[in-house]
Amino acid sequence: MSLTIRKATLDDAPLLLRVVDMASDGLLPTLWAKMAPSGLDGAAVGEALVTAEDGDFSYRNGFIAEQDGAKTGGLIGYRLPTTPKPIGPDVPEVFVGIEELAHLVPGHWYINFMAVVPDGRGHGVGTALLREAEKQARESGSPGLALIVAATNENAIRVYQRAGYAERERRPFDLSDFGEAPTEAILMTKDLV
Repeated sequence: MSLTIRKATLDDAPLLLRVVDMASDGLLPTLWAKMAPSGLDGAAVGEALVTAEDGDFSYRNGFIAEQDGAKTGGLIGYRLPTTPKPIGPDVPEVFVGIEELAHLVPGHWYINFMAVVPDGRGHGVGTALLREAEKQARESGSPGLALIVAATNENAIRVYQRAGYAERERRPFDLSDFGEAPTEAILMTKDLV
């Protein structure tokens, strides 16, 4: 099987939306639906964010895994600013802890979202995406990589640990407004030094 990782294009927006959905266990699309202005639904909000030319969710921050011509996964990542912006009042309460964790790793290359489609699992796609993230981090001069994962996502935590990531810090992650039990958000990092 031939596995390649490439930079995302605007045509990859549907897969990147699916990556965000899978990586957030449906949380972000649900939140987008609540935030949607009158006349728009959550899907339209997500599409606008992913198809934007800039911003954290932009396709320009995306990478796509392809195996034998099929899109099997994706990643949205970028280098965090060396001076974090203050957490604004427009950040939903559920994400304040996540923002606080991201502020602990200024200048790191941040894996915002990563997921592998069900048919692509077990074929090294996640590992290849993590290798691409490390390549991007090295090229950007980042001191390391960072990601945030829910404590309940034990499978992902094991994948990240095998790739050399270690837990650095935790914050409460209360998902009760979304019908989920409260948990914790875990900041995991990998140094490049």
